[in-house]
Amino acid sequence: MYPDKTIDTGVIGLTKEERVEAAEATVETTETMEENAAELTEEVEETSVEDGEMNGSSEDTNANTAENENLAQELEESKDRLLRLHAEFDNYRKRTQREKEDWHKFAAMDLMEKLLPVLDNFERAIESVKNEGEEVQKQLSGVEMIFRQLTEILQKEGLEPIEALGKMFDPNLHEAMMQVPVAEDQEDGQVVVELRRGYSFKGRVIRPSLVQVAKQ
Repeated sequence: MYPDKTIDTGVIGLTKEERVEAAEATVETTETMEENAAELTEEVEETSVEDGEMNGSSEDTNANTAENENLAQELEESKDRLLRLHAEFDNYRKRTQREKEDWHKFAAMDLMEKLLPVLDNFERAIESVKNEGEEVQKQLSGVEMIFRQLTEILQKEGLEPIEALGKMFDPNLHEAMMQVPVAEDQEDGQVVVELRRGYSFKGRVIRPSLVQVAKQ
C-alpha cells in the first residue's frame, strides 16, 4: 500500500524551472497572506484597545460630570451664604447708623431733663411776685427776660412745652392727678388745670404734664 498523495495536475508537464517558479510564487502568496493576517490581528487589537479607552473615557466623563455637579451645588450654597451675610451686614449697618443718629439727636436729653426743675423754679418765682409793688416789678422784668432767653435757647435745641390746658386728655402727653366735675363750658375728658408743665425733646416726651381733668 502506498500513501495517498495529492498531485497538483497544474504542474504536470511543467519543466523543473517552471515548477520552481510556481513554488516560489506560492511561498510569496503564503507570506503575503500571513502578513495580511498579522496586520488584521494588529488592527483588531488596536480597535479593542481604543474601545477600552473609550469606555474608560466614558467613565472619566461621568466622574467629571458628578464632580462638576457637586462643585456647582457648593457654589450655589456659597452664593446663598454670601447673600445672607450681605443682608445681615446691611441690616447691622443701618441699625448702627440709626443708633448713631439717635445718639447725636438725643445726646442732650439728659441735660434737658436736669434743666426742667430750673424752668419750674423760674415759673414759680415769676408767678409768686406778679402782684408785688413797682420796685419788685422792675426786678421781675429782668428775671422774665433771662427766663425768655433761656427758654429760646432750649427750644432751638429741641425742647418744646406740651400743650395741656383746654386740650382733651391724652395719656401719652398728660398725667391726670385728679378729676373734677364738668362745668358748663367744659367737656368730659378736657384738661381744666395744669399743675406742672410737661416737655418733649425733639418729638419725644421727656416729662408729661400733670393735670386736672373734667369728668362727668
